[in-house]
Amino acid sequence: MSGGVVVPDLTIVIPSYRSERWVARAIGSALEEGTLAQNLIVVEDGVFDGTADVVRGFEGVRLVSLERNLGAPHARNLGLSMATTRYVMFLDVDDYVENGLLRGLVDRLDQESADLAIGPWRYDGNGSERRVLRVPVALDNGERIFRWKVSREFFPPCCVAWRAESLRAIGGWDEQLRKDQDGELVIRALTRGLRVAVSTQGNGVYWQHHSPHRVHHAHPEHVMHAAEVTYRQIRDWVDACAAPARERYRTELGRYCCKTAWIAYSRGDDEAGAQWSGRARKLGFSRRGYNTSSALLAALFGMRMSSRIKTRGMSIYHRLAHR
Repeated sequence: MSGGVVVPDLTIVIPSYRSERWVARAIGSALEEGTLAQNLIVVEDGVFDGTADVVRGFEGVRLVSLERNLGAPHARNLGLSMATTRYVMFLDVDDYVENGLLRGLVDRLDQESADLAIGPWRYDGNGSERRVLRVPVALDNGERIFRWKVSREFFPPCCVAWRAESLRAIGGWDEQLRKDQDGELVIRALTRGLRVAVSTQGNGVYWQHHSPHRVHHAHPEHVMHAAEVTYRQIRDWVDACAAPARERYRTELGRYCCKTAWIAYSRGDDEAGAQWSGRARKLGFSRRGYNTSSALLAALFGMRMSSRIKTRGMSIYHRLAHR
């Protein structure tokens, strides 16, 4: 354990799918960070490989093996239903935690009576260098919503801990989503007024690799469905805000719609792109770009063409970064 520190009031749920290769590292990191073995729950989402044998090598860690694949949100909700501690974290099986992250998250939850705590994280992965550490800052819920959805200042599950009763109160994970499951959950929490604490201690590691089973490879329809669910949540929250904040947030929601239009166009879905562009205009965001670079590209090439140019450029960048 890290410095002999024990974190007894935190359950870690690890949804596992074809993950014999990764699961030992995820479990080992949580134990090293002070999680009690009995508070570690691995939900094997369909029996396809030797994952269960690896988990059984860790005495006291709880294993649930589902005979068929029901999706990560179902696995997480099952783990949440089994948790008896005040706090819970959902650690994707290919990620891990280090440097006192768990202690820092629990301390902030305790000290601020918060509903969720966010800590630092960084990208890492096969064949790539460790990226810069991303440290959260204190924001109100409105600022965090739009930074998360527009500026990609997001925080993956490997650095987020929840008060279990607060998470259950907002319905847990949406089992209908196939994409952006963690983003939708956090946006739902923020729009319902849950209190966020920020820790600067330790970090999670968001591991990048090229497995065909990653959610990263979701079908375009799933991407658009998740965007629609999130849009409706934010729209209803904005409509309930008092002026003048409501007008400012309407413009930011328009920016989110503009960004989603770019995503739709980049995937060849011109009909959805036009729909999202129309929403952006109705919300008072009439520009064709959602940030400086996209605005410049749109001015030069138009939205549809420039969205595809930008997507190809980012794809090349990521391939080079992970070599």
